[in-house]
Amino acid sequence: MSQTLPPRRFYRLKPHENQATQLPFVHYLPQRGQPHHWQMPPADDYVDACAYGRECAAHLAQFFKDQPHRLNQGLLGKIARDVDFKDPGHARGYWVGFFSYAEQLMALGALRCDVYAHVDSVHALQQAQTQKSELEGKAPSRNS
Repeated sequence: MSQTLPPRRFYRLKPHENQATQLPFVHYLPQRGQPHHWQMPPADDYVDACAYGRECAAHLAQFFKDQPHRLNQGLLGKIARDVDFKDPGHARGYWVGFFSYAEQLMALGALRCDVYAHVDSVHALQQAQTQKSELEGKAPSRNS
């Protein structure tokens, strides 16, 4: 492999450090007021880019494992929003590797539970939170 992978790490950060910018592919850009969630080095080789993408998916999984309170905040959606899926070059390998490995991790997680029973419990929790908000006279939160 000719490309250097990002160094592996844990994401047990101090409270003020729990930013997604700790991930190797998330960076602030001067022209944006928010982080860009898909910054990759130049890709010289498709196979190496796939490996780098897989490694980044592993970093994201470790980030969530170490900081479960960061779940349900739309980070995966922000990553997908910032990926240039139309890039015809070797850089395509980054997102192919990333999402392919993310699928493998999702399947591994699904093996550990009854996914339909789990989603039913999430639906019930959401419904209870909405009912609580209504009883308290508040509008339900869109982020719950």
